[in-house]
Amino acid sequence: MTAADLQSAEADSARAFDLFHLPPGYFRDPPHWFRLLRDHDPIHRNADGTVLLTRYHDVRTVWRDQTASVDKIEVFRAKFGEGPLFEHHTTGMLFRDPPDHDRLRLLVSPFFAPDSVERFRPFITDLAERLVAEAIERGSFDFVADFAEQIPLALITRILGVPPEDGPALRSIGLRVLFPLNPHVGAEVIADGHAAVAEFRDYILDHVRAARRRGVPDEPGSVLEALVSAEQDGQAVTEAEIVHMCLLVFNGGHETTTNLISVGTLGLLQQGDQLELLGTLEGKVLARAVEEVIRYVTPLQLQGRRITRELELPSGVLPPGTEVILCQASANRDDRAFPDPDRLDLHRAPNAHVSFGLGLHVCVGIQLARLEAKIVFPLIARRLRGIALTGEPVFTPNVRFRGLRSMPVTVEGAR
Repeated sequence: MTAADLQSAEADSARAFDLFHLPPGYFRDPPHWFRLLRDHDPIHRNADGTVLLTRYHDVRTVWRDQTASVDKIEVFRAKFGEGPLFEHHTTGMLFRDPPDHDRLRLLVSPFFAPDSVERFRPFITDLAERLVAEAIERGSFDFVADFAEQIPLALITRILGVPPEDGPALRSIGLRVLFPLNPHVGAEVIADGHAAVAEFRDYILDHVRAARRRGVPDEPGSVLEALVSAEQDGQAVTEAEIVHMCLLVFNGGHETTTNLISVGTLGLLQQGDQLELLGTLEGKVLARAVEEVIRYVTPLQLQGRRITRELELPSGVLPPGTEVILCQASANRDDRAFPDPDRLDLHRAPNAHVSFGLGLHVCVGIQLARLEAKIVFPLIARRLRGIALTGEPVFTPNVRFRGLRSMPVTVEGAR
């Protein structure tokens, strides 16, 4: 095949790509498809009329446009129908524009400020060291179930204000709520999503009522207490908003960080020199390395916006009313912004990745995710001698979140 033939074939593949009918093997190697789209169809129209943006500077332009909307009421009503799932994804701050977004964010953001997050360092360190010791004793284990998901679950239940032993059951509920956000899901998935939200609502309202009965301190010790306090102080927060903010905080606090730890470790194992290197780093150099792992993984792959005015992008023009899907995972692999973007390079600088978003809706849990990563990754590199894959990692069939269902590994012992 000549170079011209290859270019033509790649262009055809890019134009034929559809988020709603993914090509075989997509989940094994999304960056392959991202490159085709960036190079040949950067403003890509999906079968449902939405536009998929994959280039770095296009994605940043939309995020920085303060007139773009996250409101999905009509889109989600058509997709989910009325019910608990629709209520959740239109009540929490994630899909609400100002001023509602700002009002709700202010209630929970103090728990994710740098000073608040830093107080969890001893807890995270102790838990991670215990999990490492257990991994060494086992010798072989599933890295996702036995390690990666344990730390975020224990931490977010603590921050939310619910019993840590409820974490695994809540994670199962949370995944059933998140999966229907994928572009193409069946009626049974949506029905299960409605049921999952209802289960969480019943669970969290028991804790809300208990907090009301006992009263909350002047300085609330958890997100749940802060929301109940705001309700009792006459601030504009409804019971439904309390329920859905708690679910949003829980999902945001466990799923993306679990994926960051598991897929990030897989990347380090696949590029072993970088794993060894990470174990030697400290301070600002370590922080820079962690940012590179975050860029490489990009746990949340897609976000949506609706364009409310004509918007000029580096790659073209979007008319008002366009429903846009921003592929931040592709933006983070764009060679127009990152040299050799598919290589995990812990010394990469500069590294203005967009894994956490930009603008009004930048991820509220940035500092928490960074702290967990800065503790966990060096500990894996320094303590788990001879950690290696013993089977094929299984990716979750989820286009919105990049995660692993399982990853069997062995360790030779302690360093």
